[in-house]
Amino acid sequence: MNTRIPPEVWDHIFEIATHVPYILIPDIFDKSTFIGDEYNDIYLPALVDAFATKRNLVLVCKQWWHLAIRYLCRALLIDHRHPRKLLSICSTLQSYANGKGAVPGAKPLGWWTERLDVETCESAADEERLVDVIMCLPNLAIVHLDFRIRQPKDEPISRSIPNALRQVASSLRVLDWSTGSSDPATLLVVRELLAELPQLCILRCQYMPWTDGLIPPNILSSVTTFAVKGMLITEWGIPGESWPGDRRISLREVVINVGWNGSESWPIFMRLYGTFLSSVHLTICDGYRGRLFPHLAMIKQSCPNIRRLTLSMIGFSYLTRDTLSLPPIEYLGLSMCGVFHNKMESKSLFSALATLQDTLPTLRVVQLTYPHNVDCLLTAYQEVTMGALETDLAQCPFRIEDHNGNLLLGVYSESFFLYF
Repeated sequence: MNTRIPPEVWDHIFEIATHVPYILIPDIFDKSTFIGDEYNDIYLPALVDAFATKRNLVLVCKQWWHLAIRYLCRALLIDHRHPRKLLSICSTLQSYANGKGAVPGAKPLGWWTERLDVETCESAADEERLVDVIMCLPNLAIVHLDFRIRQPKDEPISRSIPNALRQVASSLRVLDWSTGSSDPATLLVVRELLAELPQLCILRCQYMPWTDGLIPPNILSSVTTFAVKGMLITEWGIPGESWPGDRRISLREVVINVGWNGSESWPIFMRLYGTFLSSVHLTICDGYRGRLFPHLAMIKQSCPNIRRLTLSMIGFSYLTRDTLSLPPIEYLGLSMCGVFHNKMESKSLFSALATLQDTLPTLRVVQLTYPHNVDCLLTAYQEVTMGALETDLAQCPFRIEDHNGNLLLGVYSESFFLYF
């Protein structure tokens, strides 16, 4: 290590070398409505690569170890491919918490952890280890728990994990609770936890129980982005729930998943909370395109203050003249989770954008939010893309961007010259 370079400069170098965009506070708020499977597919592999880089940095020499150790565990990922990693991380964090391996007076390793992703928790012993890990992370801000492959699948999550998360309630800002369980006992435990997270801004969960169409106001007093696959109307809600009245509602963004259990409850939810919303992300999870129009009509009627709308669907062919009757939005995000089988999907996309030129004067930005869609348009269907951008959309009044916010035409030009 060059001793003439100040430690602050090395800090900056380590930061750049290990940086992964949109995974920590505050960058993650720019991807608030995308948190979920699509987000995880893009950014979690980058976390794995970054961890390998960090591990190499701390092993260079003793001085680099002390400078780079804070970056090593800033984000922890325990995936189903490496189930024993939970045991290893638990042992390491507890050793540092007890002073083993740490420099006297230095903060323990878990002090620096801001994000925890856990994709496997297959036994009661794993739950105990996960609880021990959480207890070593006093500044945890982002938690993603995905127990959909849990064995046995019908066994409810114990209270120990939510109870451990209560210990980091003051720092927790993002919670993605993807357990997949609709077990009443588990859901009530989760809801009790949510009521005790005063700084929580982004909440994603598989199911949310509610009574008479109401969510406890002490949950929505801080949550600005709410994503749930199903709203379950139940008879076992918390007694005394009522319309919040003058209680503060911070909710501004909602992710609606159509085609899952409980999706029929969204009209009730939107009548109650639609006026608070400025952004809606609508996902069509099945192949029934007829679901799109009534839900767009619901949004248009219930959300007078909406400015941003994102549509995720199986195919761009869903974008017909009927479905393009949109509210006066300024931003439209589009993504297709299906496969480009032929040119018709790309032609449907650009035909829809050409229609919006004349029918939606408030529109300022259209963004293609899924990287794979952009790659297909710029490679397999570049002729259709270039033709549309240079003819029908040549005088387009709104920007057409890729997932990174770059003009699609500019990205096409760069890829064209790089290809040749």
